[in-house]
Amino acid sequence: MTIPLAILFAAVALAGQGAGDPKTLLGTWHGTSTCTDRVVAPACNDEIVVYVMTPGPNPGSVHWVADKIVGGQRQTMGEFDLIYDAADARWEATFTNPRATVEWWLTVDGSTMTGGARLMPGKQVVRKVDLKKD
Repeated sequence: MTIPLAILFAAVALAGQGAGDPKTLLGTWHGTSTCTDRVVAPACNDEIVVYVMTPGPNPGSVHWVADKIVGGQRQTMGEFDLIYDAADARWEATFTNPRATVEWWLTVDGSTMTGGARLMPGKQVVRKVDLKKD
């Protein structure tokens, strides 16, 4: 059995528009990043955030600039490169500094983005994010 080329091309085009397509993340997102475990992360603060997503340095990746709003002004908290994890059906990045390693994940559903962060190695969820695309 052979598949007509038109059907094959349509299937490939639809597959490229799925959850793992970097284009689903690109743009500016506004929302909240709230603390979920103040025992594990006592210095955590709830924040109003702006996330700017642009094409990443590698094919299939997305570059994330994470800002928080303080006194009406944007302050950059960090920059990350997100990679899609097909097994978990979400975008992921790991942030490491001398004090901690934090795994971030984000999921897009149309113009809504949800996600969070967990502290490693214990995997305690310390943040929940909810955003809308501009």
